[in-house]
Amino acid sequence: MIRHCSPLFASLPFAPVLAAGALLGVLSVSTEAGAVVPGTVTHQGRLFDLDGAPIDDTLPVTFNIYDSPSGGSVLWSETHDVAFDEGYYSVELGDTTPFDATVIDGSTRYVGVTIGSDDEMSPRGTVGSVPYAMLANDVNGDINPNTVNIPGYGPVIDENGVWVGDPTGLVGPAGPAGPAGPAGPAGPGGATGPIGPAGPAGPAGPAGAQGVIGPAGPAGPAGAAGATGATGAVGPVGPVGPVGPAGAAGAAGPAGPAGIVVNGYAQGFAPAALANTALAFTFLGPTVSVNIAAGNMIHVNSSASLGSSVGGGATLDALSACHQPNGAGPVFDNEADWHAGLRVAANTRVTMSVSQRIAGLAAGTYTVGLCYAAGAGGTSWNYNNYVNTEVIVTQN
Repeated sequence: MIRHCSPLFASLPFAPVLAAGALLGVLSVSTEAGAVVPGTVTHQGRLFDLDGAPIDDTLPVTFNIYDSPSGGSVLWSETHDVAFDEGYYSVELGDTTPFDATVIDGSTRYVGVTIGSDDEMSPRGTVGSVPYAMLANDVNGDINPNTVNIPGYGPVIDENGVWVGDPTGLVGPAGPAGPAGPAGPAGPGGATGPIGPAGPAGPAGPAGAQGVIGPAGPAGPAGAAGATGATGAVGPVGPVGPVGPAGAAGAAGPAGPAGIVVNGYAQGFAPAALANTALAFTFLGPTVSVNIAAGNMIHVNSSASLGSSVGGGATLDALSACHQPNGAGPVFDNEADWHAGLRVAANTRVTMSVSQRIAGLAAGTYTVGLCYAAGAGGTSWNYNNYVNTEVIVTQN
């Protein structure tokens, strides 16, 4: 039968109590170094038998933590095979059964010790503070929490170290501006930036005046006249013979090969600015007048240099070859092939060409040339120049 045990350190977590048949001891902080609070506590003491002799043996010892000095609930329990040397022993509690927040929550706790199959020693010892716990009352040095949370309020610093609590009072009023410090040395010059893109080409200058036509060269000398031959004598007139019967009409010969019947050419300038024709066709520049027979075909080759100071927003709705019977009403386009929806870049003039054939016309006189149709956008075509028109009439 074990008589009693005595503590080694009276100032450590479990206050010692001496009693017959009881095992008393102390809890102290583990000697493990590091920034994290150790998870175990050291319990040390000395065990004697009933005759007062120290124990030299290895015995199973069970340590229980309760919420009251007697009775109550067991909050934590752990059993160790303890080696006693002259009665002295030392064990690390929490080594096999870790402590949690329900065991050490700030309430008063009591430790009971049971040797082998003996009854638990009494009275139970009171759990006191350990050095780490006392330090927690006023933390010194660095702390390394994951977050900071205040009960009843909520989080104030999140896991990224960002303040998420009430910002009131965090930043005080700005102090007066201090004197300006001396200017620092000039930094090195920056690298030269890339050359920007070339600007748009300026508008073309106006066309120069047509030069003076030079004088006609001198006429060459006339060739020598040939000699006149001698005139022969006039013979007498014979009598008129009787009229013979009319012969039958011969068959019509084959038609000759098709060829050019008429051709004409006109050169001049387009209006400086086109008009809004309400989408009806009107001639653009000089025209050519031709006479044709039934079955003839008119070939029109025409070009014009046109442009706009506005650019892509201006639309020329149609450009085509047109014909008009003299004395008739408005211009007719042949509707065979025209350019529609034409646009140019701003301040740009381009050459536009039309090559068309007009067939199936009745015999007569016709005015032929290049024509256009425009809506409101036509007035924006204000950067125009020459118009050339060639008309050829062929027999088919």
